[in-house]
Amino acid sequence: MYINNMATQELQSKIFKYLNSIKTKLVVSFLVITLTPLIYISYVMLSNASAGLLNVIVNNSLAHARKASIDLNRFVAHQFEIIQLLARSTSVLDNDLNGIQSLIREFDNRYFSIERIRVYDLQGQRLAVSNDLQANDSIDAVALLATLQEKPFRLCNFADSGSRNPVTIVAPLEDRLGKRYGLVAVELNMLQLTTLFAENVVGNSTRVYLLDENNRLVLASPADVKPQDLEILQQKLTDHDTGVFAIDAPTLKKPLVASLLPVIGHGWKVFLLQDQQEVYQLVETFQHNLYWILFLTMLVAIVIALLISQNIALPILQVTHGANELAAGRYDVRISVANTDEVGQLASNFNYMADSLAGKMEELRVAYAELQTRAQTIEHKNIELDRKVFEVGVLYKIGRTMVEVGLDLERLLDVIIDKAIEAADAKRGSLMLLDENQESLELQRVRIWDDDTGQTLPVNDFKRNINIRPGEGIAGKVLETGEMLTINDPDHHPDFKQYEGDKNRVSQLCCVPLKVKNITFGVINIVNRKDGGDFSKRDTDLLQTMANQAALVLDNTKLFKLAITDGLTGLFMVRHFRLRLAEEIKRSRRYRKIFSLLFFDIDHFKKFNDTYGHQVGDEVLKQVAMLFRRSVREDIDVTARYGGEEMIALLPETDAAGAMVVAERLRLAIAGHDFTGYERPLHVSISIGISEFPAHDTDELGLIRKADTALYECKKGGRNCSAIYAPGMGEVSQK
Repeated sequence: MYINNMATQELQSKIFKYLNSIKTKLVVSFLVITLTPLIYISYVMLSNASAGLLNVIVNNSLAHARKASIDLNRFVAHQFEIIQLLARSTSVLDNDLNGIQSLIREFDNRYFSIERIRVYDLQGQRLAVSNDLQANDSIDAVALLATLQEKPFRLCNFADSGSRNPVTIVAPLEDRLGKRYGLVAVELNMLQLTTLFAENVVGNSTRVYLLDENNRLVLASPADVKPQDLEILQQKLTDHDTGVFAIDAPTLKKPLVASLLPVIGHGWKVFLLQDQQEVYQLVETFQHNLYWILFLTMLVAIVIALLISQNIALPILQVTHGANELAAGRYDVRISVANTDEVGQLASNFNYMADSLAGKMEELRVAYAELQTRAQTIEHKNIELDRKVFEVGVLYKIGRTMVEVGLDLERLLDVIIDKAIEAADAKRGSLMLLDENQESLELQRVRIWDDDTGQTLPVNDFKRNINIRPGEGIAGKVLETGEMLTINDPDHHPDFKQYEGDKNRVSQLCCVPLKVKNITFGVINIVNRKDGGDFSKRDTDLLQTMANQAALVLDNTKLFKLAITDGLTGLFMVRHFRLRLAEEIKRSRRYRKIFSLLFFDIDHFKKFNDTYGHQVGDEVLKQVAMLFRRSVREDIDVTARYGGEEMIALLPETDAAGAMVVAERLRLAIAGHDFTGYERPLHVSISIGISEFPAHDTDELGLIRKADTALYECKKGGRNCSAIYAPGMGEVSQK
């Protein structure tokens, strides 16, 4: 019993292994893929053969019947065109009977499709005939004329006693006035009609019949008419008007397919008959061949499946086993396959791959290590590049902002310290410059970073009397040596002293010199990074570059300002003023704008200097200039010292009336000011002249002279007043 169970289990295991093998799967899959669609297609073709056959029969029969109807219509239409040529001839239009007789004979001889032409009067009496063939000449002219009221011609069948069924086209004849006086009857050539219908006879069993409007047989193709066809025709004419139908009756030897179609516009009919068996015979042959093809295909598919399983499955199993071994890390595995096809090539390629894989793995490990090294290098380079881009961007912003600030030294100092704090990512900073005597550093700016607003804010309550001499403290050493000094641990530096309180505690400090041509004139102090870290070399390099740029801008600003400003009053010199005035004239001419000039001097200033001295007079000039600048628009109006105690202002886009408001504000401010520089407050007054472009003049010298003329008019009127130039003020100044 135990032995039987073991044998049974072993047999089941072999069967399962065989069924689960790739060989069996290939055979079954190939047979299923090959035979399933083939069997399905054969089944569909066989099951639908009858329906498809009927459609073929119906469509074929209907197509031939329709073609016969269309051919007849075209033939009749062509004959009617010939009749129209006859009806439009001179003899017919003139009702010339002799001419008509000659004409119809000519047409009869010319056209093969015409058998005979007859002409009748309105009572049906024949007037002319084209030949002497015997025919029935009796027609019902009245009935024909009634039908010709609705259409231009009529297709008729005049059956005579000679068993001839002539097909005749009847049309009216009219004279030149359009009056009908007769009928023309054109009998068509029956041989040509029969030939036309014979073209639609396909196969050995097809018959075509032509019926007139009274269902009388006109012609048949083939000519031998089968009696049973006439019986079927008469029966179906009562059951169907037109269409296609199958006919099967005990009296018929074979089933038939009939098509009955009208000849459009004439009431005639085309009747086509065909044996069904003629078509079924083709289908039976097709079915027989299909069975043989299916059988042979199945046999070939089985043989091919067995060959494929033998030549493909076994090598594939060997390749699969080798791939599993290779995946497990055994690179010494090899496959022995004798095939020379693609599977054999696959085995050879597998062996080659196993040979080179061990070496490639080692190369891959080396390449991976090198790639990691390069990736780290690239990462470091990218970090450095990002830093360089940041530094260039910061320097560009600093330079652009400094250019935008221009000659405003106070704003320029704010920009320098703000950009230094931003570049070092610090919390606060300060800026020191040498005093006028070039002896010690004076604290000029202190600014701190505000996290809430995201920008730096000024500190205005710092001690302005802090003076650091060269060599004193950290800033003094930087001033003395001209070298940057960075201290990341100030508590242990001997030269550094902490401020009182945690708020002012310094954790990191970087002092950067401001120098031009190796001459140090200031120091920037940057304190405490925001992240609490030390100032790195990148931070200090960026600060040094920025400080060099700022120092150059500061030096150029000072030099340019010295070149264009008056040293005593701080106002522009007259040369720079005239350049600005010329530019404003060009701009105002181009854009059709206006502007005004204020020209004033201090009343009795020579006497004032003689009384109080020139030093007091210079102090008064300084204070007048200060009030002058405060009375006009900052960065818009241009103020200058014209000479001595004379001062002038350019007010863009301001007319004379607006300039008068500014002049009065300035005059009252100076008259009410207590001037210092003497043991008691002093007071002075001014006289102001005003001119307007282009109302008073269009060139710079003319505008200045007109304003000076208005100034002297004020002098004549008692001084301490303002006046706008007017033509009646007398001789123009020649200043």
